[in-house]
Amino acid sequence: VTDVTTSAVSRDMARDPAVESHGARAAGGRLRRDELILIAFGVIPGTVVGGRLSYILIHLDYYNANPGALVDPSQGGLGLTLAVALGILSGLAVARLLDAPIERWLHLAGVPVLLGLGFGKLALLLGGVGQGSYSGSRLATSYVGSGPWGSLNPDFPALPSQAIEGVLVLVVAAGVMLAPLLLRLRLRPWRRVARPGWSPRHEWSMLNGSTGFAAVIALWIVARFVAAFTWRDAHVLGPLNAEQIVLLVVLAAVVVSQSLPANVRRVRAHRSAWRAAGAAAAKARRRTAGSIGG
Repeated sequence: VTDVTTSAVSRDMARDPAVESHGARAAGGRLRRDELILIAFGVIPGTVVGGRLSYILIHLDYYNANPGALVDPSQGGLGLTLAVALGILSGLAVARLLDAPIERWLHLAGVPVLLGLGFGKLALLLGGVGQGSYSGSRLATSYVGSGPWGSLNPDFPALPSQAIEGVLVLVVAAGVMLAPLLLRLRLRPWRRVARPGWSPRHEWSMLNGSTGFAAVIALWIVARFVAAFTWRDAHVLGPLNAEQIVLLVVLAAVVVSQSLPANVRRVRAHRSAWRAAGAAAAKARRRTAGSIGG
């Protein structure tokens, strides 16, 4: 009776539109605008908390001396590295609650995130924000007049660190957009010359879903890490400043997030194989003992 009841319930669930919709969404259903709005709002809490935490870590000596300023919104500001990292995590949490097709959203989000970060950095040039190390280089910029400008000593020539970072990030964005085309490019022999052509369309796992988005974030981290060498910040560990150390920690977390699930699946597969082999060996031993006893 129980088997018959279970089978009937299973058939009813299979015909239930809600269950079918859930399965389709889990497999990667269509993208909805209402999900985009909710996920965008979900990014905000992580961005604010991560930005404040990032700023505190960069100026840790000050906040050690002034712990009361940790939660004072009128003092200090927000850092970018952990704002991006925790903003992504809070957005993913909302997407999971909505049962949204996370892999598809991540596939679409990579290039827009890079463009936003790149053009956002270039926009800071208008306010004189983010002047780097003082320099007599041709790349150095300075700001005259009363401003208000967003850097100390704006009239002193200095490397435009924010612009350098913005250009590097936009170069990364261009590379990410061109990578699928370049990977399909092939040179085929034609008479006595090589003729360019296209290989069949192929979905590279490195460029899709969560793996592709993780690669995009890793490339952004590298671009920001390189640009940070032009900052005025004090060195904390060798030639590295505090922001670069935070970037390395986030990069390590990105790498682990991509390698750990595969390793866990591999370990589980090995355990299942060992258990199956042990069960088969025990069954064979019982058969052997029974035949000897008989």
